[in-house]
Amino acid sequence: MGTHGWMGTLDPEGQATVQSDDDIEIVEIVGLGDSPTIEIEDETGGDSAGSADLILDFDDEDAESNAVEEERSRRMRLQADFENYKKRVEKERAAGQRHASSRVVQNLLPVLDNFERAIGSASGEETGSSFHRGVQLIFRQILDELRREGLEAIDTVGQPFDPNLHEAVATEEHADLPHQTIMEELQRGYTLNERLLRPALVKVSIQPGMRETDSFESEGF
Repeated sequence: MGTHGWMGTLDPEGQATVQSDDDIEIVEIVGLGDSPTIEIEDETGGDSAGSADLILDFDDEDAESNAVEEERSRRMRLQADFENYKKRVEKERAAGQRHASSRVVQNLLPVLDNFERAIGSASGEETGSSFHRGVQLIFRQILDELRREGLEAIDTVGQPFDPNLHEAVATEEHADLPHQTIMEELQRGYTLNERLLRPALVKVSIQPGMRETDSFESEGF
C-alpha cells in the first residue's frame, strides 16, 4: 500500500477528521495518557482488501532509541576495558624489563669493584704502561654502557651522611668537619634509574667526645 499524505483536526470526543489524497478519512486517538495509540481507519470499511488499521505506538520509538543507546554504552565500556588492558600489559612488560636490567647490572657491580681495585693498586711505573691504559679503557667502556641503562655512582666524600644512600661502617672524631660528614668511601654505591641499587660503604666524622652510638641514635639512624 502506498504512503498517503493526510491532515485533519481533533474534536473534543477524541475523533479527528482527516482530509487525504486517498480513501483514509477517520482517525481515532485511543487514550490520552502518557502513551496514546492512534488508530487510522480506511473509509471503505475494515473488511475490504484495500483497508488497514495502522497502529502507531509511541513507546516503540523510545524502546528503539534506548536499545541503540545501551548498545553504544556497551561498546564504549568494551573499548575502555580494552584500553585499560593494553596499558596494564605495557606497564607489566616495562616493569619486567626494569627488573631484568636491575638484576644484570647488580651482578656486574663486583666486576666494577675489581676493575677499580686493579686500577688503583697500580704502582707509579705501571700507571703509564699499555696494560694499565687498556684496563682503564675497558673499565670506562663498561661504565659508559651501564650509565646508558641508568646507572649512577653515589656521591660520598665531603657529603653529609644520608642513611638512604650511605652505610656507615666506621667513624672518626674530627673537630674540623661538620658532624656526620663522609670522610672516606670504602665501597662505591650506585643508583639505577634514581632507585638505590647498592648503598655506599663510608667512614663518617663525629664530634670529639661523642660516642658512635649516641651520634647515630640522636639522628634516628
